[in-house]
Amino acid sequence: MKVILGGLVGVAAAKFLPTVVPTSITGSSQIVRVVLTGVSAYAAGKAAEMFKLGPQTSAAVLFGGMMQTASVALNAFLPSIGKQIGLGGFGELVPGSFPVPQNPLRLPPPARVGTSGLYRAFGSAY
Repeated sequence: MKVILGGLVGVAAAKFLPTVVPTSITGSSQIVRVVLTGVSAYAAGKAAEMFKLGPQTSAAVLFGGMMQTASVALNAFLPSIGKQIGLGGFGELVPGSFPVPQNPLRLPPPARVGTSGLYRAFGSAY
């Protein structure tokens, strides 16, 4: 349980700490974002060691942070690699280029048949 919670803390720290750094420093570079996430994961692992949470828990914090770093790296670089190898048009790695049909379902009004005695007695229910 401690290891799982440590991993989740590492993921949360690696997601939160890069948002503290101003965007004027980081810019819009994907490489800087990946490096900053990795540094945040390492700092969270070291902080877990400083608070003496135990070697397994601090390793789990570092592991969770590094998994978040890998996720940021995949999101940053995999779509461009996918376009280069020809996977760009089908939506597996990047948004697809196929339109989604907008066909609302419209049912025709029910046919009114006046041959029933109930229709003459009670009229239309519509």
